[in-house]
Amino acid sequence: MAITLDLYDDFHLHGASAPEWQQRYLQLSQGVMRSTLAEAVSGGVHVFRKWMSERVVQQGCLPAGRLCFAVGNGQGAGVPRVQGRALEDHSLFLLRAGEDFTLQRPRGMELLAVTFEAEQFRRLLDARPLPPQALRLLSQPVLRAPAEAVARLRHALLGLVQGGDTAHEEAAACIAFEALHAVLEGAAGAPPGVAGSSASFIVSECHRIVAASGAAPPDIEALCRRLRTSRRSLQNGFRQMADTTPVHYLRSLRLNAVRGRLLATSAAQCSVSQAAEAQGFHQLSHFSQRYKALFGELPSATPRAIS
Repeated sequence: MAITLDLYDDFHLHGASAPEWQQRYLQLSQGVMRSTLAEAVSGGVHVFRKWMSERVVQQGCLPAGRLCFAVGNGQGAGVPRVQGRALEDHSLFLLRAGEDFTLQRPRGMELLAVTFEAEQFRRLLDARPLPPQALRLLSQPVLRAPAEAVARLRHALLGLVQGGDTAHEEAAACIAFEALHAVLEGAAGAPPGVAGSSASFIVSECHRIVAASGAAPPDIEALCRRLRTSRRSLQNGFRQMADTTPVHYLRSLRLNAVRGRLLATSAAQCSVSQAAEAQGFHQLSHFSQRYKALFGELPSATPRAIS
């Protein structure tokens, strides 16, 4: 297997490492972002181990023709949530080709994942079928499984990404598939997970509305009216899903948008004040203070593209 290890000090660069996933990152906790990405690739099998230092909302879309399975490797400072559901130690996250995903990553969370080419996974299933009740679970986003089976999967994925004796594609695929097979069989007999809640809907809708609002972001009262919910429900939703307040989350969303634009443009193409005003920050001194508090640097220190 071809194994690589990359270190990043900016999550925008981290996202750019896999453009086919269309990933976006929203940093919520204050601090300089650090992340690592270890990958092992062999034919149609791709195993990766991703760690991020800060609390981050990660969004993206699985590329066509792929299946992805993921487990946490230590939860970090909080409970991860994927598609609005808690990702616990004994949980398996499934993603199918073309599906969008939202992952709430607490500080210091590490994720282990393996993707297969869909056709390759079907061939493996043909050779080693799952019971019907386990096969039906492949349509679910998050599964509960026996802790021992998930621990064995975690161990198998770590072995692959750390460079075990898997020199060719068939060995890597079989090792990952056998561990997944045991998890899926075990999950068929486990109690179902808790479905996504209204809190997930509230957070995702507020995120979508504010991200599209540009220079005139709605305030909290306007969001409550639009979603026909109370301020308390809004606050509780953000606390449950993102462990923060609506004001901090939505302001961080706009600050991240400014940072993304600064990184993508030269100073001649877009000034700091222009980037800030485009996201509704009209008092430059307050904006700069909040930007530095979140990212650990003033906007004037953010690296710019070369014109």
